Amino acid sequence: MAEVNAKTTAAKGAAAGDRRYLLGLAGVLLAALAASSAGILLRQIETADGWQILFYRSLAFVAVLLVYICAQRRRDTFSAFLAIGWPGVVVALALGGAFIAFIFSMLLTTVAQAVLILSASPFFAALLGLLFLRERVAPVTWISMTVALTGIGVMMGQDLFFASDSGGVSGGALAGSLVALAACLGYAAAIVALRAGRRVDMMPATCLAGVFAGLVCFLLTDDLAISGRDLAFALLLGSAQIGLQYLLITLSSRHVPAAQITLVMLVEVVLAPLWVWLGVGEAPSSATLIGGAIVVAAVLAQTLFGLQTPSD
Repeated sequence: MAEVNAKTTAAKGAAAGDRRYLLGLAGVLLAALAASSAGILLRQIETADGWQILFYRSLAFVAVLLVYICAQRRRDTFSAFLAIGWPGVVVALALGGAFIAFIFSMLLTTVAQAVLILSASPFFAALLGLLFLRERVAPVTWISMTVALTGIGVMMGQDLFFASDSGGVSGGALAGSLVALAACLGYAAAIVALRAGRRVDMMPATCLAGVFAGLVCFLLTDDLAISGRDLAFALLLGSAQIGLQYLLITLSSRHVPAAQITLVMLVEVVLAPLWVWLGVGEAPSSATLIGGAIVVAAVLAQTLFGLQTPSD
């Protein structure tokens, strides 16, 4: 009888684990859908400039994360912010800078080109992890990184040598690609810092990234007055788009392996350009499609390999 009860308990535990995994996977998919809305929401803004958009986006982002942190930590909220240490400071600065560069990259070039360049951030994180954390980089990662950089080179080469024919939304397409690359490096640095401080809750550091971005925007803009329509879309960018994205990934990461999260988040790379193409007719250039396909193939290959490799 005891053996039967043990088997029943184990079966129930496995079933509960499967349910949590499926719920986690659904959460990651919803996070990817939320992330993919950045470009189309940004294209709905009529007159606000980048600094104004970022200021209100940051406010909404900080509000969402602060509510979550307070609900989770309650009386320990202040202590949670103090506990982030130097890794948390790096997260706040690097991620806050990436938030700023992300928005300006989409204002300067096509959404497709920006998100495809940003999708290479795991490779830069691997390189920074080697330099600062002495983490081993697998041969397949070096190969995938080289392939991804080739794809980025194809996209940026279009802007450099054929600027007048590029698919960018302005003459600053090359600048947009460079800013997207800066955002990519910022996200990569934040990933490495998160790993360095992985024994501490880093959600407060992520919240502080929004505070840092908002403060920079406040200091660099002369006027925060924007229309009600633009304000609504800026707040949506901070709450429903990036705030919801970070909350869902944080909750889902408890039940879904990191490599699988990276794989599912590739949905953003596919959908973000599709939404702006269908919504506002912003079609990516041929070089963006070719270079983007190379980058996505590299990320996909690396992620699939990660599914077969135990994480430390």
